[in-house]
Amino acid sequence: MIKLEVTERFTLQRFDELKDIERIGTATYGQLFVGDKFWCEKELADYLMGNNKLNKSFVKVIEIMPEKEVKEEKLEKPKKKKKSTK
Repeated sequence: MIKLEVTERFTLQRFDELKDIERIGTATYGQLFVGDKFWCEKELADYLMGNNKLNKSFVKVIEIMPEKEVKEEKLEKPKKKKKSTK
């Protein structure tokens, strides 16, 4: 997740994908105003930072939350001890 701040007013069809929106002014569904802050996924952040058909950035990055690395640990079965027959 990436936290962004709006640098230029815009409307967004994918408004439902935004998380924890901090509004500076009036809350209007689908519209974001200069100074608003929100969290979104990397793909949407890239789009808003210029990877769009206008090649224009509407936001700046405030914070990046590192993804939790999930380590898969293999559980080893304990080896059976062989009884020696003497």
